[in-house]
Amino acid sequence: MTESVDNRWLPLGVDTEEQVAEYDALHDGLPAWMTTPFWLWVQESVTVYGSYRDGSGRFQVLDEQLVEEMCQTLGIVTPNLRRPSMSSDAGATQLFLAMQVLRKHSAPLQIADYLLAFNGHADASQLDALLQRSRSLYEVGTRGERSGLVRRVPLGVKDNADALFIRAGQAGVRLAKAWEALYGVSPDASKAYALAIKSVEDAAIPLVSPSNSRATLGTLIGQMRDQRTWSLPMARENDETKSGDVILGMMRLLWNGQHDRHGGQPSAPGDVSFDEAQVAVSLAVNLVQLFNAGLVQRI
Repeated sequence: MTESVDNRWLPLGVDTEEQVAEYDALHDGLPAWMTTPFWLWVQESVTVYGSYRDGSGRFQVLDEQLVEEMCQTLGIVTPNLRRPSMSSDAGATQLFLAMQVLRKHSAPLQIADYLLAFNGHADASQLDALLQRSRSLYEVGTRGERSGLVRRVPLGVKDNADALFIRAGQAGVRLAKAWEALYGVSPDASKAYALAIKSVEDAAIPLVSPSNSRATLGTLIGQMRDQRTWSLPMARENDETKSGDVILGMMRLLWNGQHDRHGGQPSAPGDVSFDEAQVAVSLAVNLVQLFNAGLVQRI
């Protein structure tokens, strides 16, 4: 059950706005207070059961295929984890060795992310509740049609973006991929930024330059600037900042901000940052929404 803001419980001594903000701060990685229950969840995820030959009960063993494939995918070096026999002692030793190896991985959230995506045996909702209680930067969500860990964003923002991914055709597909690249466990800011630009191109080309399917965002900006006939359907506008100028400004910011578009530029700032990619994806969500809804109009 979700508590209302007014009825929310806070620890004793967390009273002022500053104290509440400090307590509510989200934590990247695996904070110390989350470590033990996190690894218990991982152990449950990689555990299956064998049965005694006489049918008297069952015992825990390692899901060998799941763990071997995960470690190969994530680059985790393991000893031989194959059990020599089907027995409770062999299973216990096997699980102990596997957990020793997994605990040493430098990016433990990658392990949980993989287990969510490839059908680990623990309850995903239990991990999600743990992440929420621990004020983790991540939550259980969906990436590429698989369960996985995603960065927390305000619920309304995510709901609006999800709806746009579905209804905006190819632009929505690219925008969804940009979102996944940005908010996954291993963010790729450059990929997210590039896909954000492509999503706007997908949404804008059919309207602005339908005869030029190879137009870039830069081409569209130049065309709209020269035509000076684009606007949003606003009954009242600011004389100094027309709605068409706002759209062009957003497009220019998105286009010019991608400073890692080309190589061979020693004076360039380098790869775009996570913050820059956040701006780019946010701009793209709004631009795709406006173009897809037919609100960017030529007068």
